[in-house]
Amino acid sequence: MPFHRSKIILITLAAAILLLGFASVASYSKPLTPNAGTGPGKAEVKSDQTTSIFRSAIVKPAVGTAPAPLPAPTRDPVPAPRKKFAIVVGIDYNNSILGTVHYADQDAASMYHLLTAGMGFPAENIRLLRNGDATRQNIISALDWLSHSAGVDANSDVVFFYSGHGLRSQPGLGLNIPGVTDAYTLVPFDFYTFDYRSGLGLIGDSELATYLGSINAGRMWINIDSCFSGGFDRPGITGPNRVVTMSSQSDQLSGEMPGVQRGTMMENMVEEGIAKGASIEEAFNAAAPRAHAISGQDPKIADNYPGNMNLWESP
Repeated sequence: MPFHRSKIILITLAAAILLLGFASVASYSKPLTPNAGTGPGKAEVKSDQTTSIFRSAIVKPAVGTAPAPLPAPTRDPVPAPRKKFAIVVGIDYNNSILGTVHYADQDAASMYHLLTAGMGFPAENIRLLRNGDATRQNIISALDWLSHSAGVDANSDVVFFYSGHGLRSQPGLGLNIPGVTDAYTLVPFDFYTFDYRSGLGLIGDSELATYLGSINAGRMWINIDSCFSGGFDRPGITGPNRVVTMSSQSDQLSGEMPGVQRGTMMENMVEEGIAKGASIEEAFNAAAPRAHAISGQDPKIADNYPGNMNLWESP
């Protein structure tokens, strides 16, 4: 084959190869064609198709239809804070008429501190009467205030605490109330200014029951730490939703503990029990045998509260 003809054939083949190369490059640089119905700028990409499948599983409300409201969250109603009231009485007697009581005043101070600093009783809701302030008139005024307080209701805690002398009408004890053969009394600070042997100037169990019996609290603790205190176990003082603790039986004396300068039950029931978080019933049950061993007294309880009454906790 002549040389010039072979050259023409080679040039033709090279041109054909070049044309095929340009065509291949052009096919790779061709722009993506938008998918029908996707709108401008939304290329047909498989990953977007997968995403759209999951999104289409979300049910959307029809145009113009308001979405269904979310259910309101449910929660237990917050209980109203408990209202708390107290009368605290403590009387020392430094005379020879009825005998000396040394630490009742201190018992009252300790109880007041426990109620206010520990159990959250507002100071303005407490009538604290110690020694010379604990006259008959002041104690009766405090009882009248408590029995007529509009704030005392089923959501209230009430405490009546008395530490001092107690008397009973029995021959030989110096108390002879006309027409009354079985009476028990609290002894206010100013008792000696009255004819107390006839019952004047004292606060008898029936009078105390009249005031306390008109109080309708959700929880009420009545504590009487005195000689013959078991005689206060009577309706009006006892009652529904109440616990009444008495330091001795109706024919027994109640003692004190000079080493700790408190009444025997104040130390063993209140300081060693209630003040450390125990319920009234738990504290009483633990303290009663100790009181017998220490002072020969047998404390008494009248419990008409369902379950245990723990004033540290809401019922």
